[in-house]
Amino acid sequence: MHTYETVFITIPTLTDEEERAIVGTLAQIVSDGGGTMVTNDRMGRRRLAYVIRKCDDGVYTRFLYDSDAAVPKELERRIRISDKVLRYLTVRLETDWAVAAKEQAVRDALSRAEAEAARAAMPPAETAKVEEDAGDMDEEDTESEESGGSWAEAAPPHGEDA
Repeated sequence: MHTYETVFITIPTLTDEEERAIVGTLAQIVSDGGGTMVTNDRMGRRRLAYVIRKCDDGVYTRFLYDSDAAVPKELERRIRISDKVLRYLTVRLETDWAVAAKEQAVRDALSRAEAEAARAAMPPAETAKVEEDAGDMDEEDTESEESGGSWAEAAPPHGEDA
């Protein structure tokens, strides 16, 4: 058995239930084929580098699984049939990379569980404040991206002294 990684992008107009149904169906293909799912990671909604089927962004999902060669072929066949998936990529990982990827998946799961536990332990007033602060930081990031950033003005052009 080899370790495979499949990343696919679903259209952003799906509801959470529809997205879960698609991801669940694709994960079921891995388990039905005799594969073992290591991680099913929803990476979230991200902006695409270019427009695909009139979509500017998409929801990324990553599967890391051990299986025979027939499973990724069937998974890709089903993804190609689906009109809800914009793009996909499947890669067979080398042995060293597979071990490192599995260890990283375990570390990520532990850190997510710790973050959820810490968030659950917070009083509701502090939770709202943390979420508000995170929203303020996102707005600051987009403002600096739109202005071109401050480092461009601070650094002299190549070859010139300050």
